[in-house]
Amino acid sequence: MIRSSARSLYPTASRTLTVAIALALVTPATVHAQQVEPLADKHAQTMQRVVVKANVLHSAGIDVRGLSQRAIFKSALGDKVLDKQQIAAAGPLAGAAQALAYAPGVAVSSYGATGSTKYMISINGIKQGWGGFSGGQIDDGSIAVSFDGVPMASPATSLWQSSQLPQNALLEGIRVTYGPGDPVDRWYNNIGGALAFVPLQPSAKPGGQIALSDGSYNSRNVFFSLQTGAIGGWETVLAGGTGSADNFRRSPDGYAWPSKNFAGYFKTRKTFGNGDVSFGGYIGDGHGWRPTPIPLTPVPGISVNGQDANGNPNPGPLLSQQTTGYYSALNQNVWAKDDYNRTWLLYARQNLRLDAITTLHNLSWYRKGNRLHKHFNNYVDGASNLYEYNNPYSKTYGDKLSAEIALPYNDLAVGGYFLNSEYNSRNAFYSPLAPYFGSYLVPNAKFRSDYWYVTDLAAFVQDTITPVRGVSITPGLRAVSFHTDYYPRGNVDFAQAYALYPQNDQGKLPAASTNYDRIEPSISARWQPLRWLALFGNWGVAYRLPSVGGGGGLYQSQPVGGNILERGLEWQAGMKMHWYHVGAFRDVLLSGNYYHLHFSNEFIGVSSGNGQFLGLGTGDSNYHGVNLSAEGALGKAHLFGNANFEQAHFNHYAFQGTNYDGLPVSYVPDTTFNAGAYYRAPMGGGIVLTPRVWYQYTGSQHVFDNNLGAPSQQTMPAYGTLNLSVGAELPRDLAGGLAHSVELSLEMLNALGKRYNSFEEISSGGLYNTPTAGYVLALPGTPRVIYGTLDVKF
Repeated sequence: MIRSSARSLYPTASRTLTVAIALALVTPATVHAQQVEPLADKHAQTMQRVVVKANVLHSAGIDVRGLSQRAIFKSALGDKVLDKQQIAAAGPLAGAAQALAYAPGVAVSSYGATGSTKYMISINGIKQGWGGFSGGQIDDGSIAVSFDGVPMASPATSLWQSSQLPQNALLEGIRVTYGPGDPVDRWYNNIGGALAFVPLQPSAKPGGQIALSDGSYNSRNVFFSLQTGAIGGWETVLAGGTGSADNFRRSPDGYAWPSKNFAGYFKTRKTFGNGDVSFGGYIGDGHGWRPTPIPLTPVPGISVNGQDANGNPNPGPLLSQQTTGYYSALNQNVWAKDDYNRTWLLYARQNLRLDAITTLHNLSWYRKGNRLHKHFNNYVDGASNLYEYNNPYSKTYGDKLSAEIALPYNDLAVGGYFLNSEYNSRNAFYSPLAPYFGSYLVPNAKFRSDYWYVTDLAAFVQDTITPVRGVSITPGLRAVSFHTDYYPRGNVDFAQAYALYPQNDQGKLPAASTNYDRIEPSISARWQPLRWLALFGNWGVAYRLPSVGGGGGLYQSQPVGGNILERGLEWQAGMKMHWYHVGAFRDVLLSGNYYHLHFSNEFIGVSSGNGQFLGLGTGDSNYHGVNLSAEGALGKAHLFGNANFEQAHFNHYAFQGTNYDGLPVSYVPDTTFNAGAYYRAPMGGGIVLTPRVWYQYTGSQHVFDNNLGAPSQQTMPAYGTLNLSVGAELPRDLAGGLAHSVELSLEMLNALGKRYNSFEEISSGGLYNTPTAGYVLALPGTPRVIYGTLDVKF
């Protein structure tokens, strides 16, 4: 429903009731049961107890034990853990997105090759982030992201950028959950799954690390971490890094499209008799110049030197992979975009054993996210939008309170959270030249400054019932409330521009207020008939607010009426096998499952390549497929492999009055596959060689037709890359006995120099101002790159 436009940051009656339910649920219960073991007093056994038979990974966030193979085997969900070895395989300059590509069903694409640049991440076909293109933003923002248990996506847009986590050495591991998951670990956009990034944790023992890397395209990175050990009962970790690189694409004028990043993190924790308290902070920044997608073949009018004021190409070769080179780009004096994303995060966590059966968890946080991209677009001489200054931000604070209660044959988890968020979409297009004389403060072309104040509330209860040994059933129920107050402020924040050009304000509609309340039921079950075998299944419903912002869409140019909540319903069935020893193998985990997701009430924004909002599509889609995963050790070798086979299509898709029912969902690979091995080979004299080889494959994908504003039957080719590395652990004596270990490593990614495109779209002609449309634009994938690293641990 639509209410008055008066701003309200206070809950309505229904939201007040939701909070009351949450607080009532987490009130300590005066119940009695068998004695349970006391909490551990060191970090190796975290205070946030994992109730193994309940498969509950405490509501305050997944801890280090949640990254173990045993935790995955005990889970009744489809999930995957990436450990430090698999994360490191992405390379020393990689960020979070590249590491995720080692999980089944994950595909990534970008205009860059390091953690500094933005990526589109697809998990079983559902998207998060964006990677430098305009079309096909289907189901974007439908993957929840957390850092040490704290939600990272903007509640208003549901979007998160991987460039906010550019330093992978900060991570202890990553847990990927497919589908909505159990209520205890769910946030506000879990339709397609969740990414839990677990950073380095404080240690009782002092130590540290410093790693220096150098490589192709002027790539450089430095990373450090420091563990203070226990000081006055407090254990603290401090870590950070910075990196820079040129892009693998080059302009004819020699411009290298450089990028850089930095990240810093700390966490301190004190353990006491019946719990612990911790405080943490993080800042991450990814910053890169972004080249445009390149035509596959030459197109009349698309010159590396742009066009004159009449739309005729300026003298110079036509830009395409065939004519100017596979990795070429426009000249910088024609088109340049500097794009960065930054996040600040502060949080505190408390875990308290109230009695023998009840453990209380609380998480409080504040996060601020900024995007700034400065865009110079002189592709057409004399353009009125020569510059763009886009600096939106979001601010979020919240608290999550929950309790775990261990009863005979039942493990109960109850709780809830609230959060408040402010999101501003500020953007300005202008030209300082005559006759416009604009600026980023007084833009003469398009501008916007709209505000969304979002309040999200949730209360949940789930009960893991273990009627007999080896069987667990976990029904769950979550009540959610989404409240949004929208205020167009372009007439205030750009008052002079509004007085001169009121028609250029992209906030076309008046203020509005909306509120939606829903119930999310779920159930998961697990049966372990044998010590090494478990069968599992789950079913769940999740809701989210559709993304807002950009140059149009809901609230700004599309009236909000009726129900706008997007809905996902997913079920899975599968099996897992785990052996500590089987034959010559050890620590083996095999898993496989079938999944089916019905994504309904979708709102899909469509924009041209030059940022012009074209309209809002509506859809209803199905995703179904199989995920397979295997890993284990054979002697001194560690082996891993993952595969996904998937199909996705629209039951219904409509754009500007035309139906495109039955078309495939764009950018869902029909197959993803990766496999690899690494080996420890003692060579004598204290030297250990660690060779590694792995292969990554991404299958064919249907592309989006930006000319129609709809998916197409056209596909982009599959591609695969072979990757190699070798490391040498050197004798400690080389460092005078001061270092715990010294390692030199050399990595070669895409060792065979495979040429491939990580993204393609059918153009509407808007990006390059051509009268014709229908040609294909592409983002080339990373060519062969080589990195060398010196890693010292002490």
